[in-house]
Amino acid sequence: MPPEPEPSARNLRRLRTYTFATVIGSGPLALLMSASFLANSPLAYGGLPVAAGAATASVVLCTAALALHWHGRDLWRRRVLWALASVLLLVGAAWELRSGQISPAWAAPAGLLLTEASLWARPGRRARVIGFGSVGAAAVVGLLARFGLVAPEMVVMTIVLVPTIATGVVCQVWHYQVAQELERARELAGDLAVAEERLRFAGELHDIQGGNLQAITLKAQVARRLVTVDPERAEAEMRAVEELARAALKDAREVVGGYRKVALADEIDSAARILESAGVQATVPDAPPSLDEDTEKLLGLLVREATTNLIRHAEPTAADVSIVEIDAQVTVTVTNNGAPSPTGGGNGLTMLKDRFTEAGGTVEHVHDGDRFTLKGTVPKAPQQAPVPPQRRAARPRRAVPVRRVVPKRARR
Repeated sequence: MPPEPEPSARNLRRLRTYTFATVIGSGPLALLMSASFLANSPLAYGGLPVAAGAATASVVLCTAALALHWHGRDLWRRRVLWALASVLLLVGAAWELRSGQISPAWAAPAGLLLTEASLWARPGRRARVIGFGSVGAAAVVGLLARFGLVAPEMVVMTIVLVPTIATGVVCQVWHYQVAQELERARELAGDLAVAEERLRFAGELHDIQGGNLQAITLKAQVARRLVTVDPERAEAEMRAVEELARAALKDAREVVGGYRKVALADEIDSAARILESAGVQATVPDAPPSLDEDTEKLLGLLVREATTNLIRHAEPTAADVSIVEIDAQVTVTVTNNGAPSPTGGGNGLTMLKDRFTEAGGTVEHVHDGDRFTLKGTVPKAPQQAPVPPQRRAARPRRAVPVRRVVPKRARR
C-alpha cells in the first residue's frame, strides 16, 4: 500500500482539480448564457442554427485553447484556436445582424476570448490586458449602439460579463500558481532545515569530539608507555581514558538530540582539565563573566577549538586563556607556545569565523614564531537596564581574574 500523501500535497491536488474545473467550466457557462440570449433573439428560423452553431464552435475552440494553456502546450496552437474562435464569433454576430440588432448573446464568448488573450501575457501584465481589452470591447459596442446595430442590453452585458469572466478565470489560474509556489517554498524550507541540521551536527561533532578524542589518544599513548614501567600509573591513565570515552559518548548523544548547550565556564573548565592532562601549564579565567546564551556559546566554541588545535597540532608547554570586557564587547584570547609552522586555516577555524561573522563579531589568529594566538570578539547583547554613560566611562575595561593550572607531570 503506497504511503498516504501529506495534507499539503492532497490540498494542492484538490485545488488543482477545482481550478481546472473552474477554468474549463467557464466554457459551458458562457455557452449557456449565449444560448439563453439567442433563444429570445428575433432571428428567423433559418438564421438561428447558424448563429447558435457559430457561438458553440467559438466557445468550444476558446475552451480548448484554455485547456492547452492549463497543460502548458505550445502558444502557437492556442493562438490558432483563438483566431478561429474570434472569426466564428464575428461571423455569428454578423449573421444575427442581418435580422435586426446584435443581441447580448456574444458578450460571454467575448469574455472567453479576452481570457485566453490575457493568458498570453506574463502574470504581472494580465490585469493590464484585461483592463484594456474590456475598455476596448465596451468602446466598440458603444459605438455600434449609436448607429443602432447593437441592442442596448448588449452594451450592459459587455461591460459586465467581459471583464467578469476574464478576471474570474485569470484569478483562479493565478491563485493555483501562487499555491504551487508556496508548496515549492515549503519543500525548499524543509530541505534547508535538513541541510542546516547536518551542518549543525557536523560543526558540533567537530567541536566536541575533536578535543575528547585527542585527549583519549594522548592518555592511551601514555598508558602504553607506562604499562611495563609503572603499571599502577598506567592503570590510572586507562581509567581516565574510560572516563573521557564516556563523556565523549554522552556529548555525542546530546549533539544528536540537539540538547547540548555550550557554556563558557564549562568550556574553560574542560580546557583546564585537558591541558592539565596533557602536561601543559595553563592560565585560565577563574570566574568568567555572566553573558547571554548566544555570546557564551560563541566564546565557548572558540575556547574549545583553540584547546583542540593546540593539543592536536602543537607541542605546547604553556597556554593562556584570557577574557576582557571592553564597553559592549567581549574578547577571548587563547595563546600557546610550541606551535608548528603555519599550514593554513582548517575547517574548524573557518566554521568559527563564519559563526562569529553572523553574530557581528570577528575572529583573528596570529602565528608569531612558535607562539599561536587565537582571538575572538563578539558584541554583548543589550541589557534591560543599561549602565549610565558616566559609570561606563569610569571603568571601560575589565579583565577577568585568572587562576593558574599546574600540571601534575611534564608532558612526555
